Amino acid sequence: MNIVRSIQFCSFIAISSANVFLVSTLESGQNIEKLDASAIFSFAIMSDHKGLSPVDSERFAKMARWMDKSGDRFVIGLGDHLKINRPNTFLSFLHENQWWNKNFYPNIADGENEFYGGQQDSWGQGGPFLENLNFDKKNNVTMRDNGVEYYAKITTEGYNVHLIQLHFPDHPRDEKLAFREDSKNYLENTLDQLKKGPKDIVIVAAHSINGFWIEEVSGKQKQLIAEKCDLALSATTHHFQRKKMAEYGDSGALIINTGSITYPDDDTFGSVAGYVQVHILENPLRLDVKYLDIDKDNRQLPDREYAFTKIVGGKSSYTLPDQDVR
Repeated sequence: MNIVRSIQFCSFIAISSANVFLVSTLESGQNIEKLDASAIFSFAIMSDHKGLSPVDSERFAKMARWMDKSGDRFVIGLGDHLKINRPNTFLSFLHENQWWNKNFYPNIADGENEFYGGQQDSWGQGGPFLENLNFDKKNNVTMRDNGVEYYAKITTEGYNVHLIQLHFPDHPRDEKLAFREDSKNYLENTLDQLKKGPKDIVIVAAHSINGFWIEEVSGKQKQLIAEKCDLALSATTHHFQRKKMAEYGDSGALIINTGSITYPDDDTFGSVAGYVQVHILENPLRLDVKYLDIDKDNRQLPDREYAFTKIVGGKSSYTLPDQDVR
């Protein structure tokens, strides 16, 4: 498949269940700065760096520089931010870098459980990582009693990003033990109580065992995710990928695996080290979601399979429709 590279704007039609929108977006190419300028704000999502930081990883250092250059407002983590028996320079980096200390929203996964609890099966033992970042003192965060799950309301430019971080580590290797009913009920109750307005964006995240967790929830919980969530995030495989719920197709949340910033999956063809950047755009309100290859010389808009547009309240589609206009 040939993708025409350009720095010009293109237009395509995105169809939601109720409306038809004309959406302007950038084609794949070098000039991502135009997207920065047209967005209301942007943020980043990263995962699976196993304790590395700009101190001992050029990939991480480059990501931090790119985030700073593009003006990202905050970073969502998907877990495995720490690793036992390694230097874990990420801990000192978080304390020395005030921006990261204030604006990083991590997930607690098996790496954190292992670091604080001694083994990956130490379910729920990674909570001290959040204590270390004073999450119990953040005014915009509500912690659960289990110490590893939380709800955050991140307000910027008049918009509210609602983040639900769930604890689903990839150990124990039994989904019923790793992703507990109590966590699923917490997700359901939180979404039930959330009143979504025209300037609200809802994100739910869990690390998972096999790369996606959406099939582990009930039909009612899937419906709530489809109706209220804009992004559903997973990790653990170190490979960026999109998944659809069979019941909803392109409707509902955009479901992605967020890859790995430092350790791409060498056994899966096409895996690259990178992170997700999300630009929030208006008219209509939408999320421009893309996986940025960190081994590129500079920040670039990716090709079709790494870039998606999610209309808030509508459908998801490839940002580059390739003549399949939706």
